[in-house]
Amino acid sequence: MPGLLAAALVAALGLLLLGPGPAGFGVAALALGGGLFQVLSRAAGSVEGWFRRVPPAPALLALDHPLMAELGGQVALSNADYDRLVGYFAAGLRAYRSPGCALVLYPGVPGTRGLRVEGLEGFARTAPLLAAWVTTRGDAIPLPDGTAFDAFGHLVAGLHAGTDPASAEYWGAAEDLDQRIVEAGDIALVAWMLRDRLRAALPAPAQAALLTWLGQAQARRIYGGNWHLFCVAIGLACEAWGAPAAAATRAHYRAFKESHLGEGWFSDGGEVDHYNAWQMHYFLYFLARMDPALDTDFIDGALRRFASGYAHFFAPRGFPMFGRSACYRMAVPTPLVLAASLPDPPLPPGQARRALDAIWSHFIARGALAAGTVTQGYEGPRPELLENYSGRGSCLWALRSLTAAYWQPPTAPIWAAPPEPLPVERASYDLTIAAAGLRVIGDQAAGRVEVRPLRNAGAADRPFRPLGPLRGLAQAALRRPLRPANYGAKYGRAAYRSDQSFGQ
Repeated sequence: MPGLLAAALVAALGLLLLGPGPAGFGVAALALGGGLFQVLSRAAGSVEGWFRRVPPAPALLALDHPLMAELGGQVALSNADYDRLVGYFAAGLRAYRSPGCALVLYPGVPGTRGLRVEGLEGFARTAPLLAAWVTTRGDAIPLPDGTAFDAFGHLVAGLHAGTDPASAEYWGAAEDLDQRIVEAGDIALVAWMLRDRLRAALPAPAQAALLTWLGQAQARRIYGGNWHLFCVAIGLACEAWGAPAAAATRAHYRAFKESHLGEGWFSDGGEVDHYNAWQMHYFLYFLARMDPALDTDFIDGALRRFASGYAHFFAPRGFPMFGRSACYRMAVPTPLVLAASLPDPPLPPGQARRALDAIWSHFIARGALAAGTVTQGYEGPRPELLENYSGRGSCLWALRSLTAAYWQPPTAPIWAAPPEPLPVERASYDLTIAAAGLRVIGDQAAGRVEVRPLRNAGAADRPFRPLGPLRGLAQAALRRPLRPANYGAKYGRAAYRSDQSFGQ
């Protein structure tokens, strides 16, 4: 019976993925004839730990409704409100981390990377926020239950266990095109942020293990595009720890810089999307601080130009999202927050703060947080919007806007300046960002922002395809995600609006 069920599921998969034409019916016939399930399973590769699910911590679930009611939909958030958010995420870390702290496995559905890498993601994607807090606020993070979370102790333990090949929580050595290279970028950033204290806290063998783990990740083949930034971060962090400068580090930077389109915008694999906000300018800002001789004038200049235009994307409610990885949604204000720290900032720091407040309050009100972590979706949980590579810890790149803010001391303008109106709250506008191929239209009366990709003018509205029951059954049979790519809906629509939820 299990074999017949599996064959039937794969037959349905053939019809679903290949359609009702000859190819689809051919797959269906072969599957029902027997044996194809095993062939496809081996070819596709089942995901490690596919059926393992982490139950949400009841104590954290109890925090969600008050957080939504008290912080959601507010015109402005206080500094204490943001401290409360950091405490919420720290409580999630405490609930879901492994005994050695190197692996944090959250509730949710898996992606394609496997259990070990998703545990690494849970550690790595929260670690920069903790390191920023430690740098400017101290080691202790107040928790909702009145106790404190030792952020520095968590980082020390996790870095030690995760990079020690003899540890049960070892993250594993990176291979070519490995997700570990991505996560090593955040680990490198933490190693640089806390380098002096980590040298004092980690014994010499652990320091060597950390540098070895980072170094082997840098030496692997990458996809290109924004992945070059991880390699630059790894190389500069190792240099800060005393390693000799590697020519490959600057070569990776030059390769990435070739993707600059102008006006502070970069392409990634030929596409232009919000990776510019939560990845490109995030890492570039820190790379320029890791090595001021790298290319600081260009990096800060690109950030200034980008932030000046990007401020027009923000609305009082919602955001004109398009492209992949929309689950990082709360990270879109990151470049504005970073730009607010520059001398002679390109926009008022209070306007950057208004953008930060508007984004976090909007998404909190609509279910973007649950059980101590970020939900897998856009507003609330909706896993079918995820790319197949996104798993249980992936969406925590959403915290990058908080990392950018907490890297700045409490006296910094982002924390001290009163919020100022967004551009769309001041006046209507219609501007074109030629380098990015985008037209941005702000309607002051409606409080709405619309982004129109110029190449899509006159395009039909591409609907989002749902996961559907057959794909769900096929996922269970093959033990790997088969979410629809929805490329046309993500990149091919004529317009994307702040008052229309991503995924509609």
